[in-house]
Amino acid sequence: MIRRTVMWVGVLALLTLMTAAWASAGGGRPAGTAPRTSSSTITLENNTGVDFTDNFNPFDSSSFVVSMAVRTLTYEPLFEWDTLKPGVVHNWLATAYKFTDGGKTLTFDLRHGVKWSDGTPFTSADVAFTFDLMQKYAAANYSGVPAQSGPATTSGDYTVSLHFTAPAYSDLYAISGTTYMVQKAQWSSISDPATATITNPVGTGPYVLDSYSSQLVVYKANPSYWDGTPAAEYVDVPYEASNSTASVALAAGEIDWAGNDIPSIKSAFIDKDPAHNHYYFAPGSTVALWFNVTKAPFNNADVRAAISIGINRDVLASKGETGYEAPATSSSGLILPNQAQYLTKSDTNDLPGKGDAKKLATLLEAAGYTKKGGHWEKDGKKLSFTIIDPEPYSDYYADEQLICDTMKADGVGCSYVGQTTSEWYDDLPVGDFQATIHWGAGGVSPFVQYQNWLDYSLSAPLGKTATADYGRYDSSAAQAALNAYGATDPTDTTALNKDIEKLASIMSSQVPVAPLLYGADWDEYSTLHFTGFPDASNPYMDPSPNDPELGYILMQLKKA
Repeated sequence: MIRRTVMWVGVLALLTLMTAAWASAGGGRPAGTAPRTSSSTITLENNTGVDFTDNFNPFDSSSFVVSMAVRTLTYEPLFEWDTLKPGVVHNWLATAYKFTDGGKTLTFDLRHGVKWSDGTPFTSADVAFTFDLMQKYAAANYSGVPAQSGPATTSGDYTVSLHFTAPAYSDLYAISGTTYMVQKAQWSSISDPATATITNPVGTGPYVLDSYSSQLVVYKANPSYWDGTPAAEYVDVPYEASNSTASVALAAGEIDWAGNDIPSIKSAFIDKDPAHNHYYFAPGSTVALWFNVTKAPFNNADVRAAISIGINRDVLASKGETGYEAPATSSSGLILPNQAQYLTKSDTNDLPGKGDAKKLATLLEAAGYTKKGGHWEKDGKKLSFTIIDPEPYSDYYADEQLICDTMKADGVGCSYVGQTTSEWYDDLPVGDFQATIHWGAGGVSPFVQYQNWLDYSLSAPLGKTATADYGRYDSSAAQAALNAYGATDPTDTTALNKDIEKLASIMSSQVPVAPLLYGADWDEYSTLHFTGFPDASNPYMDPSPNDPELGYILMQLKKA
């Protein structure tokens, strides 16, 4: 999910003049102009500072659809999962699934009558091709689909089976919920799906590409969509250079639906139009400080543990996140309170809110450091590290500064670098960082976040593109625990709890990432033109305007 803070600036008068001038010119949707909301258009904002590229490749991490998290406008998963209600799954491109062979074979029954946006039928051959393609090209396996023992098999046009080398029970969400189907006819001639440029996307989703410019991408309703016609005829995705410009547009009503942490949201947004402006910040993930364990000083577990225990999480929550995200209290990384049933006594409340300078000192001494002149050093070299994050992500950028303030007070050198969003998205997968703040993978079970942090089979050598485990944590114990978790029948809760305990223990003792906060799924929306958004009274889906829930929510909206 895309998560960041919008900081507010007082330029509404200028924006109003610009909007009036544009409206007087006769409306329309000329490429490259600002979006305009109406009863036929919904405007989304879910990432700032991203340079738009004329590339709609769902496998490429730097493409428009991935960096803006809007793949599901065009490309769809087999099922839509409600991550706020574990166990609630909505049939989508598939209508049923079944595990056999001890979890090593997964068979899907597909929906009849679905067409690609070019009018050709969607069949089992397309599904089989999608999964085989991701197995053939490791860099294209963005969702972490486990290794297959052989090609996918089909039985007629509406049944497809995947065959895995190990039981894949716990991978069901990744396989069916965050893997998006592509058309065999379009992709079979493409030599490298992870790097291909796709300017004419073909999908089964509710929208098709209407126009592209570096300032505004417009989608229009897919006239042959299998689930009917969406309420919004158009979807506008505007370029926003910074959180400041995005905040102005949201306050002025030029954005219908956004995913931001807005300080003083009542006065800044709700009070602008109390009848229509709303927000719903659902709990969704564990935000963490991600360490690159291949680079000093974070190739030492004691150093990682020391930095983690020294962080003042209370100040991150109150100042960096303006009180909208709670401080992490458990080194296990479990999402709390959602996953509290999996906590053990040893990892309950083991992260002090204000940090613990004494424990930091003890751990650094165990790592061979001594404190001289107020600074920790080893072999004549002072302990220091750098955190990177996009400067437009104002809350994370503020969190970095707060972490460094605490570290410096404890004798640890710390600096922070504000990158462009595009630079950050390029650097993380190849491991070009020492430390970074990043939201968790969330998901319907602890396995989803643990796999994203710990599964080295989804990582890569430095300089090569990883699809998970950006910190390059390589542990046989973690791999064995993940494999055991994946092989455990989800109905065997006793065995499942033991698997989770092992992974939580690795998180606590080895600290591949340091849990910081319980991340909100940011969501602000206006009901002036459309109603039916998820809210606290009806949390039918993760509410943020991002993949994988974006397409599903758009199909639930109604015109106001």
